[in-house]
Amino acid sequence: MLTTVNELRDRGIAVVSLTENFDLGTKEGRFMFAVLAAAAEYELELRAERQAEGIAAAKRREATGAMLPGKKTGRPRVIGPAELATLRRLVDDGVSVTEAARTLKVGRSTAYAALVGR
Repeated sequence: MLTTVNELRDRGIAVVSLTENFDLGTKEGRFMFAVLAAAAEYELELRAERQAEGIAAAKRREATGAMLPGKKTGRPRVIGPAELATLRRLVDDGVSVTEAARTLKVGRSTAYAALVGR
């Protein structure tokens, strides 16, 4: 971010923050910007460290048996194996995907995605 601001300043373009109320054309404004940019970078690195520590702790718990192996991360699936089997059976019986999705109370795009294996 500092590089972008310096490039703009070198081209004679004034950068003024309307929300923080400082002008990067002044030495005070550049100082404030540098402090805020450093604080943001510090917070970003701190968050990355915490995330890495959390992942390592989860792997340790998995290795000690405190957590089920292969625990999936991310959003849980809307359609489980039983619902997918029902969806496939309905579609194989000639029911439209839209009607089958309505029967299972899931979205049509969710039903299509489940059928193609996404």
